[in-house]
Order: sequence, then structure tokens, then C-alpha cells
Amino acid sequence: MQEYPFGDNRLESIAAALNMSYSWFRKLFKQYTGITPAQYQMNIKVEKAKNMLIATSMPIKEIAFTLAFESTNYFSIFFKNKTGKTPLSFRNLNRRQLNQTF
Repeated sequence: MQEYPFGDNRLESIAAALNMSYSWFRKLFKQYTGITPAQYQMNIKVEKAKNMLIATSMPIKEIAFTLAFESTNYFSIFFKNKTGKTPLSFRNLNRRQLNQTF
């Protein structure tokens, strides 16, 4: 899931590789972690997005595409709901903090 956090079909493939239905996989995963596989996958996407926003100069549109979001707008709304900041404000704030450290 860490390597390929793109799409529910990947989650179904993981369940199939473990010889179980997706619903059983989902139930066991949530029981063990406290969140669903899809929520876990979305958390991974947020962390990857944060890293890409800070460590690269990729346009936000390209980051959204790379992380398999439906659109840049959906990515921005999703990111703001998860972090409280838009991707651009997150990038600017963290780059400023990084520059002040050096």
C-alpha cells in the first residue's frame, strides 16, 4: 500500500493475494489499525503530497495527477480537509520555515 497508494482496485488485489474477500480484509484491517484500508491509503497520499510539495518544485496540478486524484480541484479540497491548508499555502509555509532554519 505504501508503494502504490492509487485506487481501490489495488486494495482488492491485496485482499485477493491474501486469499480473502475484500470485505473480510477491510474488517480485519480496521480491527487491527482502527481505520479502513481506504482511509489508510488516503493518509499515505496526504503524506506523499506533503513531501512532494516541500521537496519538489512540481506544479500542484502535476502532484495531483501523480497521486491519481480526479482533478486538481478535488486534490486541493481533499488536502485542505486533511491538513487545514491549501496545497499552495502548505508549500509556501513549509518552504519559508525550511529557509529560516538555514
